[in-house]
Amino acid sequence: MGETVTEWRPTEHGANIGHTSAWMAHRKVALDIHRMLTEDNSDHAILDAPYVVMALRHVLRGVEMVRTHLKTGEAKQLLTEALADFDKAVPGGKKARDVIEHFDEYAMGVGRLQQPLVPPKNRKPDDALSEQFNRGLSWKVVDDERRPLYAVGPYEIDLVLAEDAAFRLVTDAYEALRLDEGNPVPRGWTYEVQRG
Repeated sequence: MGETVTEWRPTEHGANIGHTSAWMAHRKVALDIHRMLTEDNSDHAILDAPYVVMALRHVLRGVEMVRTHLKTGEAKQLLTEALADFDKAVPGGKKARDVIEHFDEYAMGVGRLQQPLVPPKNRKPDDALSEQFNRGLSWKVVDDERRPLYAVGPYEIDLVLAEDAAFRLVTDAYEALRLDEGNPVPRGWTYEVQRG
């Protein structure tokens, strides 16, 4: 008797919510990549590819939320490094997502990356700029493995490499949570246990 039950408050668990969101977004990426690689249906691959890039951005947002809500500087630094590692592994990923998200602007040649020095309301449609930001799926062979590449204008995303980088980022976020709670493991341990 007399035991007080405190109500669970989402505002007190931002790091955990961010990690769960990042994990779910990564699962979407992994499932789409698996389908692209195992099903002999090019329609699925064409449809899945842009949404893989969109889900990658959700992985980043979830991990950024984790970093924001961590309490220790050491754990925040781990995720700062992990996010930088992701950006190196998936160069242009954020910009590619911007192009996909704002397809209505980029199709007309009036996207932010197409006319960066012109205020949005002063941008004029431009066919040449529109053509420079076409999107398309292609395939390449790396170490005898067929891999999907999604080009978004000048940004080409190796989707298999991006999935692996996203998984690494999610495991780094888990390790940052453990570090923040005083129960650290070496960075990369979780990734190696699950993928090694």
